[in-house]
Amino acid sequence: MNKVIHAISFLHKGERVVVEATVFGKFKVPVTEVVNGTLKTKMRNLTAKQVIEHDIIKNCDPTFYLQNKERLRVYPGGDSSYLPAQSEGIAMKHDNANKIAMPKVKKRILDSPPSSGHDKYRQAGLDMYGWWPDDCEYGDAD
Repeated sequence: MNKVIHAISFLHKGERVVVEATVFGKFKVPVTEVVNGTLKTKMRNLTAKQVIEHDIIKNCDPTFYLQNKERLRVYPGGDSSYLPAQSEGIAMKHDNANKIAMPKVKKRILDSPPSSGHDKYRQAGLDMYGWWPDDCEYGDAD
């Protein structure tokens, strides 16, 4: 795993909370949702970009703790209406470096079209509407 961001901190109730990156490069953050009229808070693993765009965290002066021991305020001056390119680039670099590659699935090429499995009943003369002899024509009755 390539950690570009070691941790992200933000101010919560006057205290700076530091959330370190997991082994998968995600950040475990409490997320509150309204479910059936009640508030539910669950811990979610978010990407760096999701953390800095989180409605509450982006207004709490988030700061990146980088692997090279530097610190970077995500929104200089505390203005969360504008995300600087440097902060966004670092978050994207971290997220791209920690993407889990999905295994590639080979497509199987068939020599003949797939069968639905109903052909064996058709060959025996059994139709979904009943028994049809093999020598009987469908449709017109004489």
